Amino acid sequence: MQIKSVAVGSADHSMAQLALDLGLDYARTDWEHRDPRSGADWDHALPADQLWWDNYVVQTQSLSEARMLLPLFRSEGQAQRFVLVIRGLFPAADLPVWTPRSLQVKAGTSAMTVPGLGFAVVVEGGKWVNVHAAALAALGCCSPAAPRPVLGGLRVGITDPAATAWLAGDALGSFMTEELLQPEPDDIYSVDVLIGPGELTQQLSEQASDQPLRVTPPVWTPPGTVLPPVDTAVVSPLGFLPYPDKATRALRPIELGRRGELSEADLAALREHNYVEVDGDLFGGLDWQLARRLSQLAVAGVPLLTTALPAPVRSLLGEQLVDRIQAFDAGDPRVLRESKSIELRRTALDLYSPRAVWNTLLGQLGKPLLPVPSVSVVLATRRPEKLVSALDQLARQSWEALEVVVVLHGFDTDLPEVRRAVEAFSGELQVRTVPADMIFGDVLNAGVRAASGDLVCKMDDDDWYGPHHLRDLVHAKEFSGATLVGAQVEFVYLESLDITTRRPPLGEQYSDHVAGGTIMLGRDELRQLGGWRPVHRAVDRCLLQAVQASGGLIYRSHGQNYMMHRHSGADSHGGHTWNPEDSIFLQSVAEQWDGFQPPPQIDAVPSSPSGARLGSMRSHFARVPVPVPAQSALTTHSHT
Repeated sequence: MQIKSVAVGSADHSMAQLALDLGLDYARTDWEHRDPRSGADWDHALPADQLWWDNYVVQTQSLSEARMLLPLFRSEGQAQRFVLVIRGLFPAADLPVWTPRSLQVKAGTSAMTVPGLGFAVVVEGGKWVNVHAAALAALGCCSPAAPRPVLGGLRVGITDPAATAWLAGDALGSFMTEELLQPEPDDIYSVDVLIGPGELTQQLSEQASDQPLRVTPPVWTPPGTVLPPVDTAVVSPLGFLPYPDKATRALRPIELGRRGELSEADLAALREHNYVEVDGDLFGGLDWQLARRLSQLAVAGVPLLTTALPAPVRSLLGEQLVDRIQAFDAGDPRVLRESKSIELRRTALDLYSPRAVWNTLLGQLGKPLLPVPSVSVVLATRRPEKLVSALDQLARQSWEALEVVVVLHGFDTDLPEVRRAVEAFSGELQVRTVPADMIFGDVLNAGVRAASGDLVCKMDDDDWYGPHHLRDLVHAKEFSGATLVGAQVEFVYLESLDITTRRPPLGEQYSDHVAGGTIMLGRDELRQLGGWRPVHRAVDRCLLQAVQASGGLIYRSHGQNYMMHRHSGADSHGGHTWNPEDSIFLQSVAEQWDGFQPPPQIDAVPSSPSGARLGSMRSHFARVPVPVPAQSALTTHSHT
């Protein structure tokens, strides 16, 4: 049998020229063209373990398009060489290049920029590489976070390439060929849910009658009244610009394309503008595509100025998200513009993240829901007088799957302040006591040992947090793929000077540093890193260094959920936290106000700092109502 080569992608580009640009020998084999939109091109007469290719070349216009092709590669067999080309993408020179262990071969991966073509990744494995595994390796070279099972391990199959948007780039998604739809009598279905036409239900039922012990996946047919999830690996709050330098621009119907998809390049271009105007009257006949695009722009937090949104668009998006979209005003101060963007993307992620959409669908199908991660907050304190206000802030958190572990450092539970704080807290609470001479890193580790949450978050007893602090960090952990997430130290109240300062906001980005009082990471990930180092200071810095040294990513979310409190007393931090001079926080200040001025996302203050100019303790910024999205509690209320 003669081995052929494959070229996947648009037929607009000559295969011979593509091979020449990539330095491949076009004449060495015959070539097949594979259209990503044609299901017939992906249904083979041979099973995957009998498919062998020489060169397997995939060309796309964007990273988002490349991710949508992943399920098509599950049954494509082996190739001697896999090449991914993303036209027009020219990433940074320090882009990580790596090969995942899943290749199971002595593979080599190389990345290069091809003049006039774009970014190309070549995966070779000695003799053969699995096409799907090679695609995962190549995609891992094109973005900070590697492709992963974003649907929590749920296996979803599609029967039409046009349905790839429902998989949101999930690494476990499959295009279901005829072979996969008709497994051998003693085999299983490779998916848990099947997206396809309703008549498949009858076909599967007939097969099940011959195999009564086989589990048959339910078939779901997408109605035209429901939007797919947003692939948050490429469309997310990452890259939001608090201070854009370009004026408002209009969204044009021609930009929506056939399915309303948003590429990373298109999103980056929109980021540079203060607002994007959307005039619904210009999008006649494109209701579904416009709603799809708006759901993506909302997840990205792009500030929008909309007029005349058609009723079908409003219905597809839902009134809650429409309200967030329409909350923007071109006259808003920058801090309020950003605050409304935060509200927008939070609501959109609650509605259109892959887990959120699929939990809605699984509920309709009567299947178990994807788990919502639980959070354990570790709060270590030397100051019993701070416990009431600290627990009050935690009680206001909108993330309901929450457990609080308080570590009393040098005192015990019989103090009146401690009893009063514990009795007033209605959530799930554990209290541990440790000796006053215990090293601070070990104090935190004692709290982690008592924690049971999927995620661990360190919070301080004297700073201020917005009610959605934990919710936004959980979202950031999910869409960024980072090992550790946190917030920027942006707003600081200097008690001795009675002023509030704001450092230049940097937006959301991968970074090497986050505020110690906002660190969140997986409990198992923290254990694998060795926990907090047993040192008396710089415990946060040591953990951040460990994440980077192990090859993990650090993601910094926005700074409006966190406000640092710099006390006037020289020893006010108990000797175990960072305590620089106030002058540090007066350097490179973007904005400054007299008195206590919290950002809009911190909409109430549970305790009052001392100071002469505090007045009503309210920020001068305009307020935006923040309804808490409904969510089922995953924890019980108890005191230990």
